[in-house]
Amino acid sequence: SQKAVNADERGVAVLSQVDGARWLSLEGKSTVNTDIEAVRDAELRYAQRYRTPRANPKRVVIEVRVERVLGSSSLLDRGND
Repeated sequence: SQKAVNADERGVAVLSQVDGARWLSLEGKSTVNTDIEAVRDAELRYAQRYRTPRANPKRVVIEVRVERVLGSSSLLDRGND
């Protein structure tokens, strides 16, 4: 996929989620993992949350080592307590 190509070539990824006024972004170094066990584990986790994915022999896992977290203040503990 283009996502895997970008993650592999650029080595950086941002994962973002938005829910109304709340948002969260995770930034970090990305790698593409083709290991069969890693792909099976990812497919299992996906199936538990959503549905069983279709078979795809070219499937890979994009791993992101989170280095920076950004988000709306309602989601982040800024340590001001």
